[in-house]
Amino acid sequence: MLSSPVWRGTPTLAFCAGLVSGGALSALVLIVAGSLLREPLPVAARWAVVAAALGAVLLRETGVWSFRLPENRRLVPDTVFRLGRHLGPLQFGFEMGTGARTYLPSGLPYVAAIAVALTAPLPAALCAGVGFGLGRALMTTANLRYDGESGWDGEWRAHGRELRILTGVAFVVPLVAVAVLSGSG
Repeated sequence: MLSSPVWRGTPTLAFCAGLVSGGALSALVLIVAGSLLREPLPVAARWAVVAAALGAVLLRETGVWSFRLPENRRLVPDTVFRLGRHLGPLQFGFEMGTGARTYLPSGLPYVAAIAVALTAPLPAALCAGVGFGLGRALMTTANLRYDGESGWDGEWRAHGRELRILTGVAFVVPLVAVAVLSGSG
């Protein structure tokens, strides 16, 4: 489906705008729900929950521990494209950007969601949501640059373990920096 003519030109921009908007909305929902959860917990307990989730997900990402994360295993239906050349990709991107309407290839967004809900102020939460949407946009548009003969999927299969470790490190380093900075004042 991503190789169809709708993925050329301005519909791609509409799709990416939908991804970013969906990620931002998810962040807002997380911050509202998190405001109910974070109040009774001391800051150290909040970060302990984030650290525990991170540890479990990293073990899962590296194949040490196997467990399923809650996810909607249905893809966004093709029927969204009935809305036209721009609104269809926008809605498709929005639903994908929320992370709630399709599966996630990594457990790291779950840790980000927990961190946003329990620790993030509003601007940081919005940055995380926009970052999630931009990450999905980068992955999807990069996929379009590969050949249709499983180029992207073939690369993922060939380098999946290394990529999971690399993305894990790229996720952990800034998260630890934020945790240290928030704990120091």
